[in-house]
Amino acid sequence: MFRRANQQDKRVIFDLYAKQPVIHESQDDYFNCSFIAKNTIVNEINGHVVASLQHDYHKVMFNDLPIVTSVIFAQFSDRTKPSRALENLRAEAIKQESYKTLFTFINCDNNKEYQKYGFDAVYYKRAYSLNKKDFKEITYSCVSKDFNVDELLRVYRKFTEKFTGYFYRDRDYYVNLIDLLQSKRGNLACCYDSENKCVGYMIYFIDSSKVIVKELIYLNGYALSKLLSYCLRIKEDILVYVSNNEDLSKIFGKVPYKKVISTLVKINDFDLFNKLFACKVSSSITAFKQDKRPLFLSDVRYM
Repeated sequence: MFRRANQQDKRVIFDLYAKQPVIHESQDDYFNCSFIAKNTIVNEINGHVVASLQHDYHKVMFNDLPIVTSVIFAQFSDRTKPSRALENLRAEAIKQESYKTLFTFINCDNNKEYQKYGFDAVYYKRAYSLNKKDFKEITYSCVSKDFNVDELLRVYRKFTEKFTGYFYRDRDYYVNLIDLLQSKRGNLACCYDSENKCVGYMIYFIDSSKVIVKELIYLNGYALSKLLSYCLRIKEDILVYVSNNEDLSKIFGKVPYKKVISTLVKINDFDLFNKLFACKVSSSITAFKQDKRPLFLSDVRYM
């Protein structure tokens, strides 16, 4: 039986998460900060919850139009028992969302599992591996962990002017993001120009060997280089994720990177899409190339 979760299911869903073959530390923070019972669907068999997933709703600016979309994430099941419980639940959730939103997104680095549901990989990222030796100059006195939420929003909106397909953000988004980063042990640092005006920020995490930059928002090359230089005060190696359109070799020369799948999408109504955007497409990949601007479907809440 498929049903909406209630608050009492939270403990059971956490137990499902604990049975995953690979435990992602960030999921602990999901239960503390992101779990919403009314947005969660469970598969209950013989009175026992055996699988769950959550879908949240977000506004995405696509070709200059605000589109309400759904994001499916936090998929858990008891994998110690042979069962199609999660697969059946996933199919049901995708079917339900097809009647509610124009786009359904899943953040995933492998699209094979979702192709049968009609998903296509449309957004890729570059994962750059940088080392201290790649920097000609290492200065970061203009970078600080002191920031103003309104400045973060201003810089994000300015940065995304050159993109399409980006998540709409407001002041409340950043207030909640700061709380989430505290729970995830994440960090946020800003770069300021000579007039003490914020010109970029990054969200980063620290592991045993490197700094991992999950989001890098900048208005010029000065901000980009200074923010990444700041990471070197912590570790000598940096892994930085940017959109596939951002070429860091323009600043750092020939540095290695991997192209990775970040976001899958399913267009739930092609007739409506074609009417909204005055086109005639039949695949998500073609649809997401209608605008010549690159995509920026990035959100640290789902990374």
